[in-house]
Amino acid sequence: MNISDVVFEMELAGVDEAYIADIVQLCDGKVISEDLIDQELIKRGYPKLFNIDYDAYDEYDSWDDHAYSSKEKIQHKYKYED
Repeated sequence: MNISDVVFEMELAGVDEAYIADIVQLCDGKVISEDLIDQELIKRGYPKLFNIDYDAYDEYDSWDDHAYSSKEKIQHKYKYED
């Protein structure tokens, strides 16, 4: 991941430009660490952007139970009944 990618993601998330500049300075000359960036975002009051905890989304677990219910097959031929 490049610095330009990190900046782009933070701009899309609505992070203030001053905070973006501070975070970019922290990463300057170092290997970009998603954990470090997320920690800095949390310190500034923003949610994580690069490491998402998918287990925290419990609402999707209950959705899976009802998503694939059985459906009645459609008859393509006319069927006459009395």
